[in-house]
Amino acid sequence: MDPKNIKMRVVYSSNKPKMATFATAVGEAFKCQVDAVPPAFPCDKERIVVLLMNASKDPDDALKRFCRELNGQRAYNVCIVADGDKDSVPVKKVKEALREAGTNVIEDVYSVNGGSAGLLGMFNKKISLDERRDIVKWVTSTIEAL
Repeated sequence: MDPKNIKMRVVYSSNKPKMATFATAVGEAFKCQVDAVPPAFPCDKERIVVLLMNASKDPDDALKRFCRELNGQRAYNVCIVADGDKDSVPVKKVKEALREAGTNVIEDVYSVNGGSAGLLGMFNKKISLDERRDIVKWVTSTIEAL
C-alpha cells in the first residue's frame, strides 16, 4: 500500500504552536487535510487519522467529544502523536475513548517535544529537518503496517 495514496486526516489538540507545525508537516508529506480539534468537517471513512495531543494534561472537552464521535464509520484507525510521555494517563484516556467509540487504535504512540505554550511558544514553533523526517517516517511505517 502506498502511504501517499491513502485517505487520511491529521488533527491536533494543543495550544502549542510547535504541535501545529508537526501536524502541518505530516499533512504536507501525505497531502491530506490538517485541522485543529474540533475539525471543521467530521472525518468520513478515513483509513487513518493521525491525532496529535498534549500528554501532560487531561484531554479538554473538545478532544473528549471528538474521540467519542470517532467511530468505525468515520475512521478505521487512529494513531497518536503525544507531546510528552507516550504512556501518560491522558494518552491512555484518549485511547480508551477511541476504543469505546469503535475505532482501531494503533498501540505504538510517537512522542515529540511540542515546546512551550503561550508567548514562549510563539518563538519556538519551528521543527528541525530531523524532527520532520522522523515523524513522517513513523507515520509511513504505521500506515505500511496496517
